[in-house]
Amino acid sequence: MGFAWFFNILLGALIGSAWLESAPTGGFASTVFLAVALLSSIATLASIPALALWLVAWIVPSRRLVGWLQAAVWTVFQLLLFADTRIYALFRYHFNGMVWNLLTTPGGRDTFELGAPTVALLAAGAVGLFALELAVWNRWLSARPALEDGAPRSVRARRIWATGCIAVVAIVLLDKGIYAAADLGRDRRITVLSRLFPLYQRFTVKRLARNWFGMKLEERAAVDLPGEGLLLRYPIEAPALAPTAKKRPNVLILVIDSLRADMLAAETMPEITRFARTGRRFEDHLSGGNATRFGIFALIYGIHGTYWQPVYAEHSPPVLVTTLQGLGYDMKVLSTPTMNFPEFRSTAWVTIEDKVEDKLPGTSKHDCDEEVARRFEAWMDARAARGAAEPFFCFALLDAPHGNYAWPREETRFEPYAEQVDFLLMSGAPSAEDVERVFNSYRNAVHFADDVAGRMLMAMRKHGELDDTLVVITGDHGEEFLEHGYFGHTSNFTPEQVHVPFVLAGPGIPAGVETRPTSHVDLVPTLLEALGADRAARPSYTHGINLLEPPAQRQRVIASWEEVALWVEGGILRIPLEGHKGLIEGYDYAWERLADEDGLIERQGAVVARLALECRSFLR
Repeated sequence: MGFAWFFNILLGALIGSAWLESAPTGGFASTVFLAVALLSSIATLASIPALALWLVAWIVPSRRLVGWLQAAVWTVFQLLLFADTRIYALFRYHFNGMVWNLLTTPGGRDTFELGAPTVALLAAGAVGLFALELAVWNRWLSARPALEDGAPRSVRARRIWATGCIAVVAIVLLDKGIYAAADLGRDRRITVLSRLFPLYQRFTVKRLARNWFGMKLEERAAVDLPGEGLLLRYPIEAPALAPTAKKRPNVLILVIDSLRADMLAAETMPEITRFARTGRRFEDHLSGGNATRFGIFALIYGIHGTYWQPVYAEHSPPVLVTTLQGLGYDMKVLSTPTMNFPEFRSTAWVTIEDKVEDKLPGTSKHDCDEEVARRFEAWMDARAARGAAEPFFCFALLDAPHGNYAWPREETRFEPYAEQVDFLLMSGAPSAEDVERVFNSYRNAVHFADDVAGRMLMAMRKHGELDDTLVVITGDHGEEFLEHGYFGHTSNFTPEQVHVPFVLAGPGIPAGVETRPTSHVDLVPTLLEALGADRAARPSYTHGINLLEPPAQRQRVIASWEEVALWVEGGILRIPLEGHKGLIEGYDYAWERLADEDGLIERQGAVVARLALECRSFLR
C-alpha cells in the first residue's frame, strides 16, 4: 500500500503540475514553494484514499482483489485531480458545489456542454490509468520477498517505507513553514501561490508572533504593491473620473456591527431614522456577507466576497480607496474592533495603514465607540482650524451591538435585559423570556450606537460639512435571535442575518424610499459614478450596479466562510465553495429546505453559471 501511495503522489504531482501553468514567474523562494507545495498538497489529498485502502487491505484477504480495488480508487483519484486542473484553467478556482451544479443541471449544462470526443477521450484515459495502476500493483507484488502471509516485512522494505514517510513529512513541514514565514512578512509573491492548490491548508503564525513574541504587526513594513496583480486582476481597469472645478463631495461610511434591518425605527434608532428622511432609505438591501469580513469587503470593494482570499493573498487595495487617494482626499479610518482581524489592514486599508485608528482607549466596547465619535469630532475641528480645502473620506465601525452587547447602563431604554449573554443557555433551550432579555440588550446597544452616530452627524453639521458629504449608514450583517433556530450570525442567510438597513444621503441623492432590491456591492459604483466615473466602466471594477437605478428583480450574492448564497426568486441557494462540503441546497426565506428543492436549483442553473463566471472575472 505504501508503494502505491508514493507512486500516486508522484503521478498526481505530474498531473497537478498543470495548476502551475498560470503561476507568475518568480524568484528562487517562489520556485521552491511551488515545488514543495505541489508535492505537499498531493500527499495530503492522497492520504485520504491511502488510509481507506489500508483499512480495506486489513479486511479483504485476497491481495489480487485488493489490487483491483486500489487500482479503481487511485484511477478515480487521478481523474478527479485532472478534472480539477481543467476546472481551474477555466474558472480559476477548484472543484466545488457550484461546478457540480453546472455539470448536473440542465441550465448549467447548457452553458458548459462536454462534447462526445471529450467524453471518449476521458473514458480512454480512465481505462489507461486503471491498467497502469494495476500493472504497478502487480509489479510491486512480484518484487516483494516471497514470505508467508503474516510474516514481517523485510528490513529493506521497512527502510524504504520509513524513508518515504520521513520525506513526505519533511516536505509538508517545509511547505507550511515557507507559507507561514511569507504570511508573517507579507511576501505576496509566495502567499498568492497557495490558491493554485485545491484544499490548501494555510498555516499562519501571526497570533503566535504577536502574543508570544510581542511582534507588533501594525509596524511591519508597508506592502510593496506592483502595478498589477499576480493571479488577481482587480481592477481590470481603474475608473477614469472626469475633471471638475468644483470641490468633490466628502464621503462618510458608517457601519454599525450586527445591525439588522428592523432596527431602523424611531424607537431603537431615532437619530438615524430622522436623518434618513433627508436622504434615501433602502428597504430591500442585503449585505454582501453574513460575517463582518465579507460584509465590509463587499461594501468597500464592490465585488463578491468569494474574492476575499485572493485579495488578501495579494494585499490588493480597493479601487474606491485608491481612486479617492488619487483625487487627494483626506483619509481616515476609525474603528472600535481591531483592523488586524479580519485582516483589513492588509486589504481594504493597505495603502492607508497610517490613517487607521483602531487601538482606542476604554474598558468596554461602548467606551471605544464613544472614542470613535470624539476622534471624529476632533478631526472635524482640526480640519476647520486649518481651513482644509480637500474633501475627506472616513470609514467608521461601531461595535456596541456585536457579541456581548454593550451600552452604558444609565442609558438603558429596553427592559428587562440580560447583564451578559449566556451563550450556553442560548445554545440550549432558552425560554421566550430569556430570548427577550437578550434581545433587549441588543436593542439597548443599537440605541447607544445610534446616539454615537448622531454625534458624528452633528460634528459635520457644526462645521457646515454635512450638506457636502455623501453619507452611508448601514450594517456589516444582521443578527438572529432564534427566529429560525440560530443565534447571532454566520450560520444562515435569512433576512435576520443578511438584511441590513441602508441609508444614503448627500449631494445628488434624491430623498425617498427605495423598495427595489439592492446590495452592498452597489455602493462602490454608486459613489464613483457620483464623482464622475463612466457607468459603462462598471464591469472593469465591480459586480454592483448604481443604487439610484436598481432593477425591479435581481439575484444577490452573500458570501460566508466556506459557502456562498444566492438570493433568487423563490428562495435561497446555498452553494458550498469546496466540493467536499456537499452540493447546492435550496431553502425558503425562513431557512427551511424547499419541497421543490431540485426544481429551484434546475430553474436557476443559468444564474449559478453566471455566478461561476463572476467568481473568476477578476482572476487571471
